[in-house]
Amino acid sequence: MSRHHRRRVALIGCAAAPIVASALTVPITRGAPPQARTATTLRVADTAHLHRVRCSCNDVREEGEAKGSLPGKVSAYVNVGAPIIFRFTITLHGGSLSGEGSGKPKGNPAEPSFAGNMTVTRGTGRYRHAHGTGGFYGTINRRTYAAVMQTTGTLSY
Repeated sequence: MSRHHRRRVALIGCAAAPIVASALTVPITRGAPPQARTATTLRVADTAHLHRVRCSCNDVREEGEAKGSLPGKVSAYVNVGAPIIFRFTITLHGGSLSGEGSGKPKGNPAEPSFAGNMTVTRGTGRYRHAHGTGGFYGTINRRTYAAVMQTTGTLSY
């Protein structure tokens, strides 16, 4: 190979090296790149009518239907004491929401009303990033443990 030809090959090699090096450092991805998710925030207001499924002393398991902004089936564990403490799950179209709350009973001991604060702590399905806060108001019949609960608040998912 002539000296001129070797010099030309060396120059081409030097010029091509950065292109080859940059091609080797580009990450290879399959499928679509990750996309940012836009959070949805709702002001919600629901009313649930619950009935006793199981009861032991002051611990009551309640089930029923919620109607309003987030209609669905509700399951709740309620400690009917002072304060009233509960954990809930509402099963909705496309997922579920779970949380907890506590409040103070007022009024007639046979059918006390109660009010307090609640927090949505987790979700599944389309609500898997859910979190929120709100208030609840309601009554519970101490003889039948039937309850009516109204909730208002803000939910983001």
